Amino acid sequence: MIEFVILLGVIGGWIIVASTLFLMLALGKMWGLLGVLLLVGGIQINSILKRKYMKAIVDATPRAKEIAAHIFEMNELIMLSSYLVSITLYVVIQKYVEIVIKLPRPIHPVG
Repeated sequence: MIEFVILLGVIGGWIIVASTLFLMLALGKMWGLLGVLLLVGGIQINSILKRKYMKAIVDATPRAKEIAAHIFEMNELIMLSSYLVSITLYVVIQKYVEIVIKLPRPIHPVG
């Protein structure tokens, strides 16, 4: 079960990085604020899963409960750092790489 929780944190982090970076590159810097909504949503899902998991491991030792709590905190750190990485990547891409998107020109009728 713990491996699943860690995997959820890593997948959530990648979703936050990819979506925030894509929105910022495609639509502009201010669209990166939607990444904050994803971040808050991910943290809320993490806290809900933490409550359910901690209720489920009633028979566990105190050490096991402490480790489980730290893993959920680690997931929050993964998601927070993912958002910061997406902002850093956006700045680096904007500074060092020029992305040019050329749209095809519409064909004008002749005559």
